[in-house]
Amino acid sequence: MRKIFNWVIAATLICGASVLISCTDKSDNPVEPEKPVVNADRQAFEKEFSIALQKSAEQIRFDAIKQALVSIGTFFETIDEDALGEQVKNMLPNILASTTPVIAGDLNEEDFKAVCAALNDRFDMSEEDVREINGLLMVDAYNTIGTKKVTFKDGKATQSENDGFCIENIDKDGKSSSITLKFRDERDGVRFFVARLANIAPICIQFPQQIDITVSTANGVELSGTVFLSTSASSRYISFKNSQWAAACSLTADYEGRNETLEALINHDQDRSFDIGVNFGIDGVEKAALTIQGMNKPYSHEYIHSDELKSLRDCGPFFSAAYDVLKAINGSTVDEIEFTLGRRLVCTAKVDDVAACLLALGNIRKLHGTQPGFDAVDKYTQILNDNFHYTVGIKDTNIKAQGSLATVMKNFNEKEYQPAVALQFTGETKPMVLMDRMSEQDMANYKMMIGTVEEMSKYVSEMLKNLKEKFSGIKLI
Repeated sequence: MRKIFNWVIAATLICGASVLISCTDKSDNPVEPEKPVVNADRQAFEKEFSIALQKSAEQIRFDAIKQALVSIGTFFETIDEDALGEQVKNMLPNILASTTPVIAGDLNEEDFKAVCAALNDRFDMSEEDVREINGLLMVDAYNTIGTKKVTFKDGKATQSENDGFCIENIDKDGKSSSITLKFRDERDGVRFFVARLANIAPICIQFPQQIDITVSTANGVELSGTVFLSTSASSRYISFKNSQWAAACSLTADYEGRNETLEALINHDQDRSFDIGVNFGIDGVEKAALTIQGMNKPYSHEYIHSDELKSLRDCGPFFSAAYDVLKAINGSTVDEIEFTLGRRLVCTAKVDDVAACLLALGNIRKLHGTQPGFDAVDKYTQILNDNFHYTVGIKDTNIKAQGSLATVMKNFNEKEYQPAVALQFTGETKPMVLMDRMSEQDMANYKMMIGTVEEMSKYVSEMLKNLKEKFSGIKLI
């Protein structure tokens, strides 16, 4: 769930906002360049863009979504770590009692292929190596934890039977918050294999075909989601890069009379092709949407774990999350991205080298505030232009422009340069930097919208960080 959440947020930030985040600020530029004559298509686009910026600044605030994240974070923070650790320890004997020793070579064909795929993916083990494993344990996790409800109250925890695995927390006012995982068909529960290889204990988990996720908080926030996996049992193991799977999540929250919905759908096929869809709506009306389609052309293991890519973690929460996504998906290209704002403005793009673009953006961020010269920034601008290709337009019209990035001076006094969005419409002789033509009000709306997106990313990063710290503190011994 944590990976899926990261994917969704990072994908939205990378592909939805990065096209616009590096733009010149007219208020920083005291010298007014001569205005070139523009054609009717550009004028129509700029008018539509101004309307979209105003509405986005007013409407896309994620108020309810942020309240939901705060509520979920509070839910876990109020759970007593010692009580949770005790409950986990109490479950361990039941889990161990449900294990069945098996010899890898005696598994049915489907399970054997699944275990082989998982061990080959993680340890480069051949089928012959797997057949020689004798210390293989099969665990029926559904019957041990899949029907348990753990309730926390006043620093204590109790267990009871339940329709699905549930964690419930009752606050001092007696109000209940809960998270429930329910398998759609109890006969299709969770099984996993544990193989002891010297000092290595790889785990191969067979997930159920469908898991329903429900989160309900004391202040009325509702989070619901469903994870769908392939009907083939052998593809439902923890080898996400080489398996067929899908996940759909929906977050709905009410705040100050607004109903906000954030929905995401991720599909991944065994041939490593994938598509991602994300949309944000208010009171049932879509305000922004993102779709991504592509094929995972993986980087080498050495490169994906190299110090060069790890340096993205030093560039802020956005780039740190982006690196986690890149590691999880390990796809070097994105065939098609479509970002729609206000149901009218649309940007389509493709990425030839995802890592190169992230590194270029990260290095530009590191230069911010250091008064970099033109050449220091332009080399990264050119890397982006070589690997990121996009067009913008207005839906249901023939208005479309070819996009590029241009290195421009942000502030003539400080001589600091940065990349900026440049557009060239049909009939124009050269690209024009978009933000050079924006009014002060449009610039204010733009900054407000980008600030909201960045604030949302901080909420998510902080929540995930707190959850990690919470559960890493549980002592089982």
